Amino acid sequence: MGSDIIRVKYDEWTSGLHPLAARIDLFEHVRDIPYRFPASRDPREVLMNGFGSCSGKHYLLGEMFRLLGLKVRHMICTHRFNEAPIGFPDDMQAMLRKNEIVDLHDYLQIETEEGWIDVDATWQRSLREFGFPVNEDWDGVHTMSLSVVAEDHEVAQDDPERLKDELLSKLTPRQRMLRKEFLTALSNWVAELTAEAGRESPLA
Repeated sequence: MGSDIIRVKYDEWTSGLHPLAARIDLFEHVRDIPYRFPASRDPREVLMNGFGSCSGKHYLLGEMFRLLGLKVRHMICTHRFNEAPIGFPDDMQAMLRKNEIVDLHDYLQIETEEGWIDVDATWQRSLREFGFPVNEDWDGVHTMSLSVVAEDHEVAQDDPERLKDELLSKLTPRQRMLRKEFLTALSNWVAELTAEAGRESPLA
């Protein structure tokens, strides 16, 4: 099933929906795949594993949007976790006080009736109650907020994975080490919050 899982899920998630509703539904399904780092960037593995990083989730969403007939651009931006609008726990705050944590973030642009708009599916809906900038109530047409305070946006013309690796290689070894350490701590914290939200849900 690995080779066609994207098509299977696409058909399942869009069955009976008109194109705009399908656009929104695809976004919401991919958004609510739990965030995890490190994770495979392969969109089929994101579906099979049931989790993904910002790269894997947006590679998957891009594939599904293309199946819907949308024009898609993969975008990469630089950001610093020091500027993130998230109330990180004390140990992560301590890391940020001592260091500038630089990262590269993946998101999408799609062409809609309003032109090229930003789409960011990084944080699953269950994280909203913990102060994460979750994108909700998207109308499928207008641009949405990015999950980071972004700078230096780049369009990945051909291979977004290769471009991201090239950009990461330009960071210093210390920057790459700090990034990996912080992302690992972030992923562990998100997993704890996701489990907590699941326990508190009346459907759990």
